[in-house]
Amino acid sequence: MLKTHQTTAVLIFCAALLSACATGPETVTLARETVLYRCAGDVEMGVIYSGRATGMQGTAELIWDAKSFPLKQELSGSGARYTDGTLTLVTKGDEAFVEKAGEVVMKDCNAKAAAP
Repeated sequence: MLKTHQTTAVLIFCAALLSACATGPETVTLARETVLYRCAGDVEMGVIYSGRATGMQGTAELIWDAKSFPLKQELSGSGARYTDGTLTLVTKGDEAFVEKAGEVVMKDCNAKAAAP
């Protein structure tokens, strides 16, 4: 009788596992947040962050000088770092700066308002 219960339990588990696989992968919607920054020299930039509040690897779309730069999040010891290999956005709290090929091109940037 014990063997019958064990077999039944294994069959139920396998059926549940197979039915979960049959439904396909779940769609994950990443959280999006738009932040506007004002930098030294009255330069402004916008950043659309995706995924940073979900604990997943995030992305940032930097909008500056009438151009859009898609950036991927990298490991950072403190704050957050997003790059495309040439352009790098570094943030910590409400502050940010941007480097291009290792040279700071926007500094002293502060978040001025969050857009919906």
